[in-house]
Amino acid sequence: MERIRNAAKLRRLAAAPLALGLVFGVATTAAAGDDERVTDAQYEQVKKALEAKGYGDVRDVEIDDGRFEADAVTRDGAKVDLELDMQTLEVLHEKRD
Repeated sequence: MERIRNAAKLRRLAAAPLALGLVFGVATTAAAGDDERVTDAQYEQVKKALEAKGYGDVRDVEIDDGRFEADAVTRDGAKVDLELDMQTLEVLHEKRD
């Protein structure tokens, strides 16, 4: 009986470090997939393409999941988050803030 109680205590004690390891492992993996900054040339390219489409105040251009992401303002003044194809610079998704 004593052996069973000791085993249960050991499992509980081992659970906390295991849980922390999982949390930090997930956090590290998530950080590895964070947005990536673009070069000045890429920023200018995205900015010009969006301005040609009528967007203004283009900022925070990043690369995420193989797409450009940017914050901008529409012609009517609405703030939007945009996703663009990296090759064609076409707007794939627009979400109003």
